Amino acid sequence: MERRIRVAVLAALTAALTAGCAEGKESPSGAGRPSASPGPTGSPVTPGPPWHDEVVAAPAGTTVGGKGTPCELPVTFSVPAGWKVEAVRGSAKFGEPRLDKALMLCEIDARPTGDIGFLRVWRVDGVAGGAQEHLKHFLDAYSPEAADAEYRRVKAGTVDAVEASYPRKDGGPVHDRAIAISSLYGPIVLSLDTPEPAELLPAYQLVKQSARINRD
Repeated sequence: MERRIRVAVLAALTAALTAGCAEGKESPSGAGRPSASPGPTGSPVTPGPPWHDEVVAAPAGTTVGGKGTPCELPVTFSVPAGWKVEAVRGSAKFGEPRLDKALMLCEIDARPTGDIGFLRVWRVDGVAGGAQEHLKHFLDAYSPEAADAEYRRVKAGTVDAVEASYPRKDGGPVHDRAIAISSLYGPIVLSLDTPEPAELLPAYQLVKQSARINRD
């Protein structure tokens, strides 16, 4: 019963995303020339599947997570201009959306810019271990396909992080992504939720490259 409730919560959150979605072109956008040198975060660049590190980050627009922003978070990062940022925890609209021990804190909607997708920020409570254990716990509750996830340690901006790439339900060539960023209050998980991950990889790269600890 508890598992069905969690699945129902996620289905309700993503219903607007999938409605009216047109078929997308499944190839990474914003691709630059593959490189063996470290990327902007200092992490090694791995071009092509499953990481697509050659994808160039989108231009920065809004900063999320800082004091006085719609979502005050333990970390800050940039998203493209025009994305709608909305706090989730305890709001009248969302209530308290949970997936097992993961509590959603913030939802960032790309649809005002014409893209289809969300970046969602989660806090995972009561899980032993570091960022990878927190990320795996979240993905186990989030998606059956995540059982086949690949993990790696990276730098998200200046912050230690663990990233996951895992197959999509529809078998698309560009995998779904999530990352657990270490903060002063424990790992914070950011999930890219979109039916067209290739189209939003530049935005995801921006988030990953701009992450900072929020010290306000």
